Amino acid sequence: MCAQCGLVVAESAVDVGPEWRVLDEREKRRVRTAPLKLVVKTDLWVKPEHGVRWRRLAKLHRETLHGYERRLAKIGAELRRIRECVGLPQSVVEEAEDLVKRYFDVVGGFPAEAVAVAVLWTAAKAADMPRPLEDFLKCSRADERRVRKVAWRLKEAVKLGGFP
Repeated sequence: MCAQCGLVVAESAVDVGPEWRVLDEREKRRVRTAPLKLVVKTDLWVKPEHGVRWRRLAKLHRETLHGYERRLAKIGAELRRIRECVGLPQSVVEEAEDLVKRYFDVVGGFPAEAVAVAVLWTAAKAADMPRPLEDFLKCSRADERRVRKVAWRLKEAVKLGGFP
């Protein structure tokens, strides 16, 4: 670029890396998506001059949000550990994480180990990579009866919610 008049003398491509969306079929091999994360760090910052009511509200928000985040982090860690043991691809774990986020109110009251096994088992079936439940259970400390109960509730919620 000319420093005096601003004339562009040469052009170069800015970004030739993978694209975030696919416009045609031959470009599909270049696509790379960002990995899904179960836990997103957020916080509500309140200054002393905001007053007592705001500080109380912020404390309540932090306590409820962090409990949810702690639960998601525990389930996510268990998902990754079981995935390694069973030998599933990352796409199945991403599908399982999405199921946990969508239907957290359905599976939230069960132990994290049972939830992780159930959503991985369900996501593997949905991805046409079905495995017997015993493969997942030998990699976890989850109780088979609870895993089956979580999977059944998840299946019912998916039927009603229309998850693909």
